[in-house]
Amino acid sequence: MKKYQRRSGACFAGAMVCILISIAFAVVLQFFKGDVLDHALSGASAEALRYAVLLFACILGEVLFYFIYKRLTARFVVGCTKLLKRDIFESILRRGYVSYKQLSQGEYIAKYTNEADMIQARRFQMLPLFWEILFRIVFVSAALFLLDWRIALVTIGLLTTPLYIPKLIEKRLQRAQAEYVQAVEAALSRITDWLNGFEIIKNYSVEKAILRQFDEVNDLAMDKLLQDTTLGAVSQLITTLISYLSYFVVLAVAAWLVLKGDFTAGNFFVAIGMIDQLSYPLISLAEIIRKLVSVRPSCHAMERFIKEGSGPSESKRLSKLRSGIRYDGVSFAYPNAQPILKDLDFEVKKGKRYLIQGPSGCGKTTAVNLLLRYYDVTGGSIEIDGTPLSAYDSTYDCMTVVRQEAVLFHDSLRNNLTMYREIADEKLVHVLSDLGLGKYATAQALDETVSENGANLSGGEKKRICLARALLRDTDVLILDEPLANLDEATAQKIEDLLLSIEGRTMLVVSHQFSERKLSRFDGVLSF
Repeated sequence: MKKYQRRSGACFAGAMVCILISIAFAVVLQFFKGDVLDHALSGASAEALRYAVLLFACILGEVLFYFIYKRLTARFVVGCTKLLKRDIFESILRRGYVSYKQLSQGEYIAKYTNEADMIQARRFQMLPLFWEILFRIVFVSAALFLLDWRIALVTIGLLTTPLYIPKLIEKRLQRAQAEYVQAVEAALSRITDWLNGFEIIKNYSVEKAILRQFDEVNDLAMDKLLQDTTLGAVSQLITTLISYLSYFVVLAVAAWLVLKGDFTAGNFFVAIGMIDQLSYPLISLAEIIRKLVSVRPSCHAMERFIKEGSGPSESKRLSKLRSGIRYDGVSFAYPNAQPILKDLDFEVKKGKRYLIQGPSGCGKTTAVNLLLRYYDVTGGSIEIDGTPLSAYDSTYDCMTVVRQEAVLFHDSLRNNLTMYREIADEKLVHVLSDLGLGKYATAQALDETVSENGANLSGGEKKRICLARALLRDTDVLILDEPLANLDEATAQKIEDLLLSIEGRTMLVVSHQFSERKLSRFDGVLSF
């Protein structure tokens, strides 16, 4: 978290300068209060008025610089949080596909929302407050020594006692915080899962059953939150009771000094003002320390999460296919599982089209995922233009994949097609027309919004738009994984014809339902 604080350091430094000036005004005005009272009691009205003017000037100075401090503090907190959330999202994007799938969407959302917001509230917001209160304690303590060393020692000795409370229960605070974070992650994971299956929930009329399950995970999360806040409340209660007890002891000592004649009425007034300036900050400091202590494990966990997402840099990327791809005796098995592929031999020549067919679960998609470097082979080798695939960190620049599920973003049709690259509208219109999407092949239609996951499009339209997006990318290799899945027969026939009309690409079609009479139009068919 320190790097975010450093990058927003200018705002933090400015805030610290402003709060120092504001506190200085706040301490000085306490003395002016005593001077106004003493001169008023002695009948020196002119002197009393002069000190009253100085008192008013100090109040204005304190308020003005405190306002600037709050503005700079807000900029510091927002700046740190913005950088943190960007790193979280970048960490997610930089993960490999297999690494990404190790966590659920809900867990990623929890990192970006709940955990980041908690670090904001318990770390970034607390740091300026910590230093503000620390500066206030130092200034007020120094002022008390100027007033009377005896009252200063008694005040500091008694009012600092509550600061030890958070340290005494540090482990319990951290454990309660960690349990709450885990419970929230689990709840968000389940909620995301249910929302993704919203149609099934409605179709099977299981809203009540899902609500019961939601109550279980939500109750657990809220119970953990209650434990965390209760522990904080207990710590705050003990701190407050000790602080007020100390306050009355200090008040009694100040009254004793007046009775002895060591204090004037003005001195007593100043002392009470100083004690008020010190007692509340010390109570607050105990709570701030509690939050900083409890959030420490979450900060460490977030730093590990972001670091995991950085991964090794992709130093060598495959950008072109010159001659072909060869699977030579390839075998593959997931950890602690039976082999899915065994001694697979298969050759793909540049510019040709191939069909990989077979029943579900036979390893068709796995063979393609090996080519994408999602996994490494456990036996044999895959070669690209005679070079082992293991020599490359990524093959994405050379290959475009269209999966079974059509994925579209809640954005304009144009951005879904171009994926935020600069492509002329004429080219977009041409590709859409070739794929039978004439009604979308206009500048006006390109600006229309696609609903989340293409909810305002038919299944066939979504498939074709995804295919258009792949063709517009213009990579050497085009991989289509079950492009006919979930389509009616008429639409499936049209998609088949569209695929077979594509020229100039090395095309791998993974499908278990391609029409038998069209298989001869492939340059090779691999049957699992």
